Amino acid sequence: MYLIWLIPIIILKILLCKGFILGIVLLLFFIKVKQLRYNSHEWDHYFISLSVQTVQKCMIMIYLIAALTSSAISYFILKLASCQYSLEIAILIFMSGLLMTAYKYAKGKDELIKKYQEISRKILKEG
Repeated sequence: MYLIWLIPIIILKILLCKGFILGIVLLLFFIKVKQLRYNSHEWDHYFISLSVQTVQKCMIMIYLIAALTSSAISYFILKLASCQYSLEIAILIFMSGLLMTAYKYAKGKDELIKKYQEISRKILKEG
């Protein structure tokens, strides 16, 4: 019976995590827009001043916040479904998502860094 609930909960957790990531990124951009007041030169300077390590740390923190939040929601859904091992399953879902994301990130890390550096070079070239 509980396995019937598990697949939709995992799918919901994945969708929530992606939604939280998008929401956090949009919120951070909204805050930065208020600080830089739509000035394109200040945006260019801001993106150039960001180091690759800073961007990576921000990406990791955003993912962890989203993953923890969506896993907590999954725990409460499992608890509402009267699942006997709600906490253990929620932790397992979180850890498996973390491992899958770490694997995907390790495979695509160099490509992401390359794309970010291209953006910086393009800004420098145009500015």
